[in-house]
Amino acid sequence: MPVALRPVEHADIPQMAAIRAREWGTEPYWMHRIGSYLNGEDSPQQALPARVAFVAIDGTELVGFVAGHRTRRLGCDGELEWINVAEDRRASGIAYRLMAKIGAWFVEQAALRICVDVDPKNTAARRLYTRCGAQPLNDHWMVWEDAGVMGTHMAEKPVLRRGGLDL
Repeated sequence: MPVALRPVEHADIPQMAAIRAREWGTEPYWMHRIGSYLNGEDSPQQALPARVAFVAIDGTELVGFVAGHRTRRLGCDGELEWINVAEDRRASGIAYRLMAKIGAWFVEQAALRICVDVDPKNTAARRLYTRCGAQPLNDHWMVWEDAGVMGTHMAEKPVLRRGGLDL
């Protein structure tokens, strides 16, 4: 069964928190942070109320997610808040599909210029964002001038299989 993308549901938050906590922080921290963000109780600087999150589901397992919101920060129309894919599911095309999904949401919101805060040392994230059409804005920020390209050119790339693993 292929991985399905759908809007986040409240019941997804514990699995989202578990994926985030594998990188840093704790599950309780991320459950509170993700829940507060999605409910609009916690907002990044200059964030506007419109926000969304999508999850990637393989059967019954949540294997990735993406979240973003409208903003006025740095002259952008939208901001990518988080994108995470479970470590054992990386390099399988899920991140590109999630990027394309949130890019389409931004376009529906008439939000074309999208920014993302990314640590200069996070080469994996910078590589993903670059492959999905982002350009450096400054040391900590990258930008898409057109949300319509977010992940679209990579989302169509065929996924190679070797020994049952997506490459």
